[in-house]
Amino acid sequence: MKALFYMGPGKLELRKVKEPSTEGNVVVKVLEAGICGTDIKTFLRGHHMFNPPAILGHECYGIVIKKPSFIKGMEVGDYVVIAPYGECGTCEKCRRGLPELCEKKTHITDGCFVQYLQIPVEHALKGLFKVENPGSHLILAEPLACVLGALRKLSKARSFLIIGGGVMGSLFGIYLKSKNMKVRIVELSEWRLSFLKRMGFDAIPPSSLTRERNFDAVIIASTMEDPFTYLDLIRDGGYLMLFGGYSKNERLILDPFHIHYREISVIGSFGYGLKDFAEAVEELRKEKEIFSRMITHSYRIDDYVKAFDKAISKECMKVSLRMWEDEKV
Repeated sequence: MKALFYMGPGKLELRKVKEPSTEGNVVVKVLEAGICGTDIKTFLRGHHMFNPPAILGHECYGIVIKKPSFIKGMEVGDYVVIAPYGECGTCEKCRRGLPELCEKKTHITDGCFVQYLQIPVEHALKGLFKVENPGSHLILAEPLACVLGALRKLSKARSFLIIGGGVMGSLFGIYLKSKNMKVRIVELSEWRLSFLKRMGFDAIPPSSLTRERNFDAVIIASTMEDPFTYLDLIRDGGYLMLFGGYSKNERLILDPFHIHYREISVIGSFGYGLKDFAEAVEELRKEKEIFSRMITHSYRIDDYVKAFDKAISKECMKVSLRMWEDEKV
């Protein structure tokens, strides 16, 4: 089978490798996978969690081709969306309502930029979600689940300013707009700004942002050097969420006046829980048409160089890799 390997910063290599063992595991024929921000960051400058050679990718769906007989509710030939990890549900962090921080997670065995993915039974039992209506929109399940995990922490907010109109910021926008929330998206890229406006969003460049306190929550959906400059746009008692990733050694400076005298809460969000993932799959089912529009570019796995170049360019939203040419996705 074909597998796309990360070989170090700036280096990818498509290899032919042995198909995974089917004994005692669930095997999924991967149809399509999304290139995410973590994949791009790793490709450009490396990542402490991925030592080359490594297979990247964690947003995918496919068809079950092998499974142990004792697994019920799933059959060979079923289409499934794959959660890359799942919490244990019983540890101290899970009991505290922090499934995304569970220290006993189960995982897929490898990245999903492969034609066949082997999934340990202990993870398959909770991390595979059967779907009846397959399509490219399903690669958005994991990022949308992360969005829903973040919004769990902002349940009191009704108006949102989203900083960064890439894939994640757009997913926040789509979901919140569907729930009749007030949403404004700030985006620098002219291509993405035009796309967001065609999608019907209130989207503006940073230069058009006024300094009025109009929002219950500001979501920093991209990594930026000065996220706390947006604290003065939040209503008293509101929230600023750091959703874009920051490295361990980065340091940010904020004005504590907003924290103490205005009771603004600065919070973070990392990942999802399996309930979030299940809700994301259901949202994708209900709103397939609008989510499908987020897949702006799709490439054969053999054209991985073009796919990564496009994803890096930012003149796109979600870029996908198709693993097989004989399947309609």
